[in-house]
Amino acid sequence: MLKVAALAFLPAAAVLFGIMAVPLAMMPAIHDSFSQGATLYYGAAALSFILAVPVSWYVARRMLSRRERALLDAGAGRGRKD
Repeated sequence: MLKVAALAFLPAAAVLFGIMAVPLAMMPAIHDSFSQGATLYYGAAALSFILAVPVSWYVARRMLSRRERALLDAGAGRGRKD
């Protein structure tokens, strides 16, 4: 599941950044101050990367088949040694 989550990480981060960037583009106060706008956009990029970790894990979990999810659930209860 880690491979699927890694595959879904960048698209999830991009979508989250887009969702955060649209309200920032609408703020008229940012257009006057470059440093304030750059700080807010960099903050949105960093926050999107942080939030993309649980989102990509959730997306990866939803992408698995029913059989794969059952195998993961069965293995999670036991102390597996890989």
